[in-house]
Amino acid sequence: MDAISLPCKGPVLGIGVDIVSVKRIRDLIDRQGDRFLHRVYTKAEREYCLKYKDPGERFAARFAAKEAVAKAFTTGIGEHLTWTSVSVVPGERGEPLVELDEKGRHLLHQVRGKYVAISLSHTDETAIAFATILG
Repeated sequence: MDAISLPCKGPVLGIGVDIVSVKRIRDLIDRQGDRFLHRVYTKAEREYCLKYKDPGERFAARFAAKEAVAKAFTTGIGEHLTWTSVSVVPGERGEPLVELDEKGRHLLHQVRGKYVAISLSHTDETAIAFATILG
């Protein structure tokens, strides 16, 4: 059996958690459509979620992830971190990985972080994400 490597181990520099109503995200998608999807999600996230029969749960989990990462940085979504600064993509084992755009990488560097770890979970009603910035 091959060894499984985990992300960098180091001090925890920040943590964040967020929980989202799946219905709320579905309603936003129904009302705003592509405008909402393109404002909040990266191309990779849209492509991943739209592969599923019901993408609402996955979009909700990624929405929660973006909020959780922003909370871990203590900045919120806005000047220092935009919705698309944080992208959740599948790793080689299907695990969720955080990719940061230039703004996000700059912020990670400013807090002396090396990695953002994320954990997602969802039901048909709620989605939750937990983010940790590791140094």
